[in-house]
This record gives sequence, C-alpha cells and structure tokens, in this order.
Amino acid sequence: MNPELLRKSLKLTVAAFITAAIAIYFERIEFVWYPLLAVVIVVDDDDEKTVAAARGRILGTITGGLVTFLVHTVLDGWIGVLVSILLMVPVLRMLGWQSGLSTAALVSILFLMIPSHAALNWNYVFNRALDTTVGCAVALVVGLWMWPRNRLTLLARSEADLRGRFADQLSAYRAWCMGQAARPRPLAPAPITAALERMDSWLQLERRGPHRRQLQQLRWPQRLQLWSRWYLCWLQWERLLQELGPGPVLLQSLEALQTPPRRERARSDAAALILCWHQLALQSESPLAVLAVAAELEPLLAYRRSLALLPPLP
Repeated sequence: MNPELLRKSLKLTVAAFITAAIAIYFERIEFVWYPLLAVVIVVDDDDEKTVAAARGRILGTITGGLVTFLVHTVLDGWIGVLVSILLMVPVLRMLGWQSGLSTAALVSILFLMIPSHAALNWNYVFNRALDTTVGCAVALVVGLWMWPRNRLTLLARSEADLRGRFADQLSAYRAWCMGQAARPRPLAPAPITAALERMDSWLQLERRGPHRRQLQQLRWPQRLQLWSRWYLCWLQWERLLQELGPGPVLLQSLEALQTPPRRERARSDAAALILCWHQLALQSESPLAVLAVAAELEPLLAYRRSLALLPPLP
C-alpha cells in the first residue's frame, strides 16, 4: 500500500470521526454534514493549503449566508440562487476572498433550498457558520498537529536520492570503462525531473512557513538551483558520451565527478582534466565529439565544486 495514500486517508478519517463525535456529544449541531463537509474540503496533504482552505471555507460560509439571507427577503428558489451568486462574485472580489466563492455558492444553494422558507433567519445563518467553523478547526488541528509534514526532511531525502542516482550511474560507467560491465543505459529523465519539481514546490511552500531561516542557513535555494543546472548539463553530457568509447581520460573524468574535490586544487585539477580532453581530440578521428564532451564536462565539474562548498545537511 502507498504510505502517502494511507497517511492522507487516516488524516481524513480521524478528522471526520472527531468532528462527528463533537457534533453528537454537544447536541448543538443540527446538521452534522455541515462540519463534515468542511472537513472534506479543508483537509489537505499540504499544511499551507489546509489553512488556506479553512480560511476560504469560513469566509465563504459567512459571505454566502449573509448575501443569501438578504436575497431571501425578496426572492427564493433557483432565481434567488442565481441572484445571490451574481452578488457574491463582486463582493468576494472586493474583499479579496475569491477562494471562498465555491463555498459561498454552495451555501446559497443549501440555504435557499431548505424546506421551511421561514427557517432562514439570522439565527440559522449564525449556527451554520458556527457548524462550519467547528469542522474547519478540527481539520486544522488534525492536519497541523497530529501529522505535520516536515518538508526540510523531505528535501534532504530527495537530495540524498539524487546523489545516489548519479553516484550509481557514475559507478556503472566506471565499470564499463574498466571492462567489467556493458555500457549503462542513460538515466531516465522523468523521475529526476519529477523529483526536482517536487523539491521546488516544497521549497516555495517552506519559504512562506516557519522554516525560512533554516532554508537560508542550509542554502536550499542555491542548492536546488545547482542541482537543476547539474542535471541539465548531465543530460547533454551523457547523450554525447554515447558517441565515444571507453578510455583512460573518460575514466579519470568519472572519478573526478564521483569523488569529493580537493578545495585547494579543485580548479587546477579541473583545468588539467579539460586539457587532457583537448589533447585527446587532437588524436581522435572524431575531434568534434570529444571537444563537445569536454565542453559539457567543464560546467559539470564547476557545479560539483559548488555543491561541495554548501553546508552539510543535518
């Protein structure tokens, strides 16, 4: 079973169970499905989205209830629903509460479709808004307290996975150069691209969260930018390698990419390695292919040095 799917299911189940228990215990909530609907809408895997959904749900319920109550004094039925929604759109845009539009429209439909037309009064609007607030509060507590998502840990794990992928590929190329294995297939771009996109989304969310200072201390914006550039150069370099055969210069380059660079001699070692590729191009039958590999290797070595200078992750 997918652990993420299990986590989301448990979060929603616990929030719905607690909400139903509160509604039954206090016997004040007349319609249990109001807070339960709020739980279903608000609970989200991302903590920031949970807070935003709760805010939109509460504001939409209040706005929808007030506008619908005013329209209800003049119109009812589907005509009342239409007029209420037409009035809600500019009101919500003016107040900056666009996220609550869907909830406000739903509230309008629910309120104007109640069997007893006279039951729609200020007391009814207040009670339904309070019911929704209960569901939103439970969803927030469950989402933020019981199962908080530590994205710094997820970022660190994703970077470790990236390092492992590239290290394994470099080891496979080294084995091929030494005649111990066949030429490895190029890395599939889809999983790495998806991992970098997830890391970028986590980084953007954490920039608005409480861990902003830790992100800067660990240089995560620069770290992710370096990994993205490394990956783009790697794709081109690995594609160009398909035109070359194994050799001592390639083996030396693979070792330079795989081992931590010596800080005091990193630039000179990289320059010496690029010079070896240029000398190899003079002796090769396809010098352009060799020079193309050397041109892509140079930024790879530079990004490798920059990654080594970043502070270690905890």
